[in-house]
Amino acid sequence: MGQLPVIVLVIAMVVGSEAQNIGTKCRKDKREGVCIKIESCPSLLTLLRQIRSGSAPSGSLNELRRSLCTFITEPLVCCTSFSSAIPPRPDGPQVSGGSLLPSQCGVSALTDRIIDGEDAPLLAWPWMVLFAGTKNSDGGFIFFCGGVLISDRYVLSAAHCFKSSNNIRQVVARVGEHTLSTNPDCEGGRCAPTPQDIPIERVINHPDYQRGCRSCNDIALIRLSRPAVLDVLFVVPICLPRNPVQDLGFSVQQYRGKLGWAAGWGLISRDSRQSLRPDVLQQVQLPIQDSADCQRRTSSNPNPNSVLCAGGDGRDTCRGDSGGPLTLGSTLNSRTYVVGLTSHGPLECGTPNTQGVYTSVNYYVDWIISNLQP
Repeated sequence: MGQLPVIVLVIAMVVGSEAQNIGTKCRKDKREGVCIKIESCPSLLTLLRQIRSGSAPSGSLNELRRSLCTFITEPLVCCTSFSSAIPPRPDGPQVSGGSLLPSQCGVSALTDRIIDGEDAPLLAWPWMVLFAGTKNSDGGFIFFCGGVLISDRYVLSAAHCFKSSNNIRQVVARVGEHTLSTNPDCEGGRCAPTPQDIPIERVINHPDYQRGCRSCNDIALIRLSRPAVLDVLFVVPICLPRNPVQDLGFSVQQYRGKLGWAAGWGLISRDSRQSLRPDVLQQVQLPIQDSADCQRRTSSNPNPNSVLCAGGDGRDTCRGDSGGPLTLGSTLNSRTYVVGLTSHGPLECGTPNTQGVYTSVNYYVDWIISNLQP
């Protein structure tokens, strides 16, 4: 979520209007055009990039608003320069199960603990998932980890969240949550649907979890017992970086040095003796980089490309944030991609000159897709 996806800031202007499918004819400013993805329309893609960079001329956002055809399945624009439009980018190499991933993903209507974070806007994280269950000891209902929706039936999270030693039963995935104490969640006159508590059908931990080191291959694919009800504003799957250069506009090696976003409802106090949890989903921007602390924490991992490190400036995720996403925004379009999953970090979260370790999603994309089922 490095930059807010400008095109969907105007989503409210088109929801409820007549939907148009990709390839249908349209008119804008008395000129005929065709409804296509914005990345296939050079003139409007250039305009979007100028808006993002702050170099666009006055009235550009209104120009983009007038160009929107629909947002029912994905944002399409009325491109009047279609004759010179760039052909849509081909997808990355197809892997078994890839057809089960949604074509509409990673678009928000804004485009252990979060340390020095902030309340997330209501519309910013429509792919967030919160796991809850009961403890054997007292049967109390607890929230224990985060996750990220990648389709209406599957969620990514951390394998360590679902160890049998955790003694958590009757696990449900809460989809569409934002503020724990309120229902519905409302902001700026707009209210979200009631969160969905969906039982877990199956947890697929990576077969090599903890092989090689205690935190190795810390990733799990969770299949829901029924599909989540998607909502164009409040429940949207995030995108997987199947081909980072084509999807994000840069390689995995170039993740380092960029600012990613993490989110969760984990602990927010720097004092490990206090279990302070937020009521509102927290978000924090973290630099992705390899520090000496990162190298020390990942030295026992035989696959250094399987993890990312982020933080180091006193901001951090912590207990309860595990499994939640670390995201980056594409430089090519308005989509957001999950590049990491919160795995582990220092004993005292947010300690200066320390970093959190995140499972690198790109490293496991083939494994994820191979385990998707209808």
